[in-house]
Amino acid sequence: MKIKREHQRIALLLALVFFILLGIVVERGRNQEEKDVPPQKVTSFPIDLNSASVEDLMSIPGIGPVKAQRIVEYRRIRGKFSTVEELTNVSGIGEKTLEKISKYVTVEGVEQPFRSEVTKLNVNTASLEELETLPYIGEAKARAIIEYREEHGPFSSPEDLLNVPGIGEKTLERIRGKITF
Repeated sequence: MKIKREHQRIALLLALVFFILLGIVVERGRNQEEKDVPPQKVTSFPIDLNSASVEDLMSIPGIGPVKAQRIVEYRRIRGKFSTVEELTNVSGIGEKTLEKISKYVTVEGVEQPFRSEVTKLNVNTASLEELETLPYIGEAKARAIIEYREEHGPFSSPEDLLNVPGIGEKTLERIRGKITF
């Protein structure tokens, strides 16, 4: 059974119309999907640590959702940041990370010292609040340092801090370059 040439032309024309309509439907679907996607938020740098959202912080290279959430949680619990360097108190942010991200962040309303101007903290004379600015030294460890030095006298070396309850090798290594005696 042969298909007549006229029927072939009609079949070809119908196939062509079908593919044109299919293309229109697919294109409309793509356009609708594009409308449903919210526009990307453009973040300008530096970002203020005291007002940044998790999303803002995630726009910083090297800061993912976990670190961003930790920064916001730290701020919620401890209050506003007083310096960019205070970021090292946030779990997961050490000196290397701070070096990488410091150009992307700021603390509004606080004059930022140059990193070379940052002085070491004397653990024999520092107040509770000053000790709390050290990485991984919260209120409890700061109180323990003060109690220990009042009971045993001044510290003479970094290793003396290992005698303070709650301070181990890891904590000592994190604060070693930031303290003096």
